[in-house]
Amino acid sequence: MPPPELDDLPEPRDLHARLTTHRPLDWGDPLPTKTEIAVQFDESAAVRSLAMLRRAAEVERRVTADFTEVVPSGIEPHHLQHRMKSPQSLARKLSKFDNSGRVLSPEDLLRYTIVVPEPDDLVAAATDIVRDLQAKGWTMESAHHSYVDGSRYKGLHTFLRCEGELVELQIHSRESIEVKTRTTPLYEIERDPRQPRQARVAARAACISLSDGLRQPTGVAELTELGGVPVEIRKYGGGHVGPAARPAAGQPARQERTKPGATPTVNPRDGIER
Repeated sequence: MPPPELDDLPEPRDLHARLTTHRPLDWGDPLPTKTEIAVQFDESAAVRSLAMLRRAAEVERRVTADFTEVVPSGIEPHHLQHRMKSPQSLARKLSKFDNSGRVLSPEDLLRYTIVVPEPDDLVAAATDIVRDLQAKGWTMESAHHSYVDGSRYKGLHTFLRCEGELVELQIHSRESIEVKTRTTPLYEIERDPRQPRQARVAARAACISLSDGLRQPTGVAELTELGGVPVEIRKYGGGHVGPAARPAAGQPARQERTKPGATPTVNPRDGIER
């Protein structure tokens, strides 16, 4: 029997079946049961994971429909089958937050990515898509980009709300998504405390080298506002500008802001979930 706290929550397979009636969703195979997730991580993380996903599932169909409707011709939605975090991945993240003592909630339960053909298409595409989503009733929470020298990851991220649920939208070019794919295994080494320090340093250096080879999108340095909110600058693996945490699911956006375009400050613990 599952723990009593799990009784009213759906099994992952049932939630997955509901979410795949209109579009495929990759949560891995085989899917663990809710009891297995509770045993692998902890009961609290399993309960919160399934509760968050059940709530997000209420709006996922509309979110996905709105997103696909506003993506212009010639721009690719990327990995739509990964648009919602899996129960086991979310429970793992919540358990890590608990163990670290950080009071945080994941911001990427619902996450979508578009890929534009060229870097110079990036800013215009982001502006158009945010405007079109706002016209559908979405509200803008925050935005940031990491196109700065020395950042081991470069991209443009926006966070919006649809029916109260936080949605992450990443905007990439074909070359930046290729570099993101190539640096993901290096990033896993760099953030793994079990790896030798020399290996982690080398992995970070390789990420930075690959990212520094990306072309700078036209207009990104001048992009100080998007959808009515300031655009912050982040330097991954070296520092950030603005709030240390992105807005969390179920939490209001922070009011404290730093000026867009300010020089990034050093924060070696700064990172990004892939």
